[in-house]
Amino acid sequence: MIAFTDKKLYVKGTCQAQLSDPCTGDIVYASNKFQTANITTSVTMGEIRGGMGNAVAAILPSDSALNVEFTAADFSLAAKAAQIGATLTYGAPVSECQTVTATGTSLTIDVAAGVPAAPVGFASPIAYVQEIGVAGTLAATGKAYPITASGAVTGFTAVNGRQYKVFYFVSSPTAQMATISSLFDPKVLYFQAQMPVFSNESCAGENEGTRVGWLYVIVPRLKLGANGGVVGDATNPDTTSISGQAVAFDETVVSAECSDCEAGKMAYYIYVPDNGSASIIGLAVIGGLVEVAASGTAQIPVRFVMENGQLVAPSNYATNFTYTASGQPSGTTVSTSGVVNAGATAGDFEVAVSYDNDGTTLTCPVNVSVGG
Repeated sequence: MIAFTDKKLYVKGTCQAQLSDPCTGDIVYASNKFQTANITTSVTMGEIRGGMGNAVAAILPSDSALNVEFTAADFSLAAKAAQIGATLTYGAPVSECQTVTATGTSLTIDVAAGVPAAPVGFASPIAYVQEIGVAGTLAATGKAYPITASGAVTGFTAVNGRQYKVFYFVSSPTAQMATISSLFDPKVLYFQAQMPVFSNESCAGENEGTRVGWLYVIVPRLKLGANGGVVGDATNPDTTSISGQAVAFDETVVSAECSDCEAGKMAYYIYVPDNGSASIIGLAVIGGLVEVAASGTAQIPVRFVMENGQLVAPSNYATNFTYTASGQPSGTTVSTSGVVNAGATAGDFEVAVSYDNDGTTLTCPVNVSVGG
């Protein structure tokens, strides 16, 4: 058998993951406290049978699916709301308590801290009353009394001079509420997770330990799975779920590839090494010749030659590249970002493009022609 010397990579753990609005890019939820993190794929392999013995003539795939099952230790109301398609709003009614000394047989609270409001599920404001210093049984103090916008508790007969605790509701500007509809329609969000990649051999320019890069899992359209419940038992903490199924994503721009029937995308796996110098084996210039009109400008289209032969454009033509021109006609210069600024004089010359590839210098000669 043929032997290869590729460095083996290993993935373990999740650094962080987040959900974003696919339209605006705004982050809805992010966490770095994941307990479980699984991406699973499946496809139905359908048999087509025929011929003698009705043997398998072909196996054709269908019903492809990609599922996300992440569980975080932290609590997020935003994530739970997204799971059930709810919208978070501020100004929810919350319980307040106030101690009041009765004047005559009536009780009136001070509404300076908030006007009484109806609790969720009720049509009008209500209040509960407990006398301080006496037994507060359910039968005696569990009755709800109407309370007016001015703070007057109606229907309750107080004893002059005695103190009472009045429980009522006010709309708190900072209290959030997610309304759960009888028809769940979980949101479709943009999902991204970051996972560490390790190797037994860590080379120069990489992490000091054994981590050598990051794996990113991106699902452009994740239909959440309605896992928005809350756990409140005494032994197991509540968790936040990022779970759902990928929905086919059609690119919003026309790709450079020609295809009779281009399929949609479900997810992307992106490996980002800390030191990717081993993947770059050379430099090349598309066409080999750069032509520029007199007094015009042109970018030298240098490309990285990758280990698989693919040509990749740099993210910045000035980063780590050096452009050395020789024999250029009068008035022509080459900028530090590889832009040829031609003068009025025609002529041909050469530019040597070099790149520092983690201590190894890669070079590529480029012929440039300035038109008359």
